[in-house]
Amino acid sequence: MAHIAKKKTIQRSSIVDQVCESIKQDIVDGVWKAGEKIPSEGEFAKIFGVNRLSVRMALQKLSTLGIIETRVGEGSYVRSFSLKPIFSEVAVFYEGEDRHEEVRQLRFLLESECIRLAVERGTPEDRERLGAALQFYNDMAREYHKDIQSEELLEQVVDADFQFHFQIIKMSHNHLYRDIYQMVQTLIREHIKVLLSRRVHNRAEAGLPQELVNETHERIYQAIINADTDAIQQLCAEMVGIVPVPGMDIFD
Repeated sequence: MAHIAKKKTIQRSSIVDQVCESIKQDIVDGVWKAGEKIPSEGEFAKIFGVNRLSVRMALQKLSTLGIIETRVGEGSYVRSFSLKPIFSEVAVFYEGEDRHEEVRQLRFLLESECIRLAVERGTPEDRERLGAALQFYNDMAREYHKDIQSEELLEQVVDADFQFHFQIIKMSHNHLYRDIYQMVQTLIREHIKVLLSRRVHNRAEAGLPQELVNETHERIYQAIINADTDAIQQLCAEMVGIVPVPGMDIFD
């Protein structure tokens, strides 16, 4: 067990909050890492000079925030922190056409900037992984185009689509952008799903072939490989549906 210095006695005002903040700060500082067990209620009570009930309430708060998990009969352990579960729970509040538009605007701002940064900062390994992600997306898209009524195939191509875009986000080498994208991935996946399905069915209704429905991915890939920053804004606007794309959104 990691050694912990004796803590200052907690003041009686907001005892639970102070205990919670102190434990959280120790986790941030690396006293306990993800997967490691933290001291028991009794041990924390002695460390802080407070009663066990206050410690229990502080641990419950940390558990609710997803910072620790308590296992019955075993104790509490540090979790790999992620806001994804929290956002998954509140994603329902972003449903509907108005909210869909807000997600589209967020994607445009975030992804256009990350494409620009990917051009500047992407390594040869990054570009190789992006090429593999593009190939995987194209493979999944071809399977989906064989049966556009299949929800299972739609989910698979949405996964592949998301991974292509997420690779671009990672190529920005901006950890905050990466974390935000992961945080809201439930919303982004839903936006991708709605847009992709609509475009595929638009082409089907227009009697057009489905071979490669969306060439924007290929054009984005080439823009990054060729450092063509002039094309970024237009490509992103087409990609997220801000600018209608002939043959997908509008037809002669």
